[in-house]
Amino acid sequence: MLTKARTLASLYRQLGLRWLIFRFAYAFRIRLGLIRLQMPAWRWLDRPLRIWLKKDIPSDPESYGIWRKQNSPPFFFRGANQPPKNNPWNSQLAVNEAERILLGELKYFAHEFQPAGFPPDWHKDPFTGIKLDSTKHWSQISDEGQVDIKFIWEASRFSMVYTLARAYAYDQDERYANAFWELVASWAASNPPNTGPNWMDGQEAALRLMAWIFGLYAFLDSPSTLPDHIAQLTTLIAAHARRIYSNTDFAIFTRGNHSISEALGLWMTGLLFPELKDAEKYLSFGRVSLEREALQQVFPDGGYSMYSLNYHRFVLQMILYALRLGELNRQLFPDTFYRVADRSVDYMTQLIDLQTGQMPVYGSNDGALVLPLNSCDFTDYRPVLQMGSFVTKGKKLFESGAWDEDLYWLCGSESLNAEVDMPKQINQSYANGGVYILHNVHSKAVIRCTDFQERPSHADQLHLDLWWRGNNIACDAGTYLYSGDGIWRNGLAHTCVHNTVVVDSKDQMKMVSRFTWVDWAQGKVLQDDEKMAGSA
Repeated sequence: MLTKARTLASLYRQLGLRWLIFRFAYAFRIRLGLIRLQMPAWRWLDRPLRIWLKKDIPSDPESYGIWRKQNSPPFFFRGANQPPKNNPWNSQLAVNEAERILLGELKYFAHEFQPAGFPPDWHKDPFTGIKLDSTKHWSQISDEGQVDIKFIWEASRFSMVYTLARAYAYDQDERYANAFWELVASWAASNPPNTGPNWMDGQEAALRLMAWIFGLYAFLDSPSTLPDHIAQLTTLIAAHARRIYSNTDFAIFTRGNHSISEALGLWMTGLLFPELKDAEKYLSFGRVSLEREALQQVFPDGGYSMYSLNYHRFVLQMILYALRLGELNRQLFPDTFYRVADRSVDYMTQLIDLQTGQMPVYGSNDGALVLPLNSCDFTDYRPVLQMGSFVTKGKKLFESGAWDEDLYWLCGSESLNAEVDMPKQINQSYANGGVYILHNVHSKAVIRCTDFQERPSHADQLHLDLWWRGNNIACDAGTYLYSGDGIWRNGLAHTCVHNTVVVDSKDQMKMVSRFTWVDWAQGKVLQDDEKMAGSA
């Protein structure tokens, strides 16, 4: 009892009373089934397209398909966005990957191909063969257990759509367009609204929205795209936006990237589907939330509040996506929002290894890659920084290479010829982000020392990364699994697997759940120069 009281006291001090009240109230609503009443399960046939559209919009598939093609708001592209000749990336790599998708192999976590079938079993972990119950309301399904839930969610993020679109742009093979629509129809048939594990998380719904909308614009003018396809996808998009909007408080109180992705999903739906009855509501709420959350989560020095470089990339891609889409639709964001992206780019530019594009892997890393629009390795951060530099400064950071493909898809072919301006990497102190960098000609050291302002992800105070000629010779172990057996239950978040001091085999802080630490170990910088020293 005393231990629980101390834990609650620590949570109160560090996260506040409102956070505690919300978490207890949310758990209470789940346990009593109130969430099921608020967001009931239903069948797709119960709410056809006409239920979602404004009165003056035709709702029969044939008429709506014509209307949609004639009235689609501007996107990054439309139809076969064929890359220019002599582009600096190998488009055949996207075709090769698309062929593997058609053969039933999906790339999990932007890294490893796994036989999953085509279409895949949307409720099955292909690594273990375990299936989750697809008949229960999502609030009745636990994200704990034998299978890590992200192995179920990964296929339903529809990351394969970006590969199919890239391959289609290259060689106009209608099989890729057909594959997109077959995957969408299969997912809808297997996932009735608010039923099963793929409806559990609003962020997952938002990532699906991004992929589906990308696919819609990529294949809109394809001979394979039928009016029924467009009508069904619009219904899916409307239902996903409703799911997100009905539970946004949960994302906001997680105080992390979920709130940004969900805000983007709502804003994007309102912007690109003005024919929906709730479009204006989604557009306004999404924009306000997106600006607020980005300003709160990205620190003044450019560091990120989740203390994770992979999640920082995740959020930066979301922000850049919104900035470009806003520009194209004359819905400009304020300068403060651009500065959030600019600070993030500057921060990550000082951390990146120029030879490989790799970063330290400190903090949580679930393999998330929001916009897989290139064939670079997952560990290569050059694509996002190349695009980020152009969007915020009008210049590229790197000479032309495979990392330019993202820039082409979101900013057009003219951006590929932008001037290159790579700032010099020098010793840097990022007090908010908790990172201190010492550069030498062929090496660097990265030291973690943080006065936590938000929830820590790893107990990694005073962790030291060493790099030599592009090799991370003393590195952070990363994450591996959030939900595994024994030590693999987010086990790599503990102090003992970091390059730091361990006293009496204890963690620097107390882990009370997979993602929550109490009694935060605060770091303090004693000297801030080339002989930096820290204590925690």
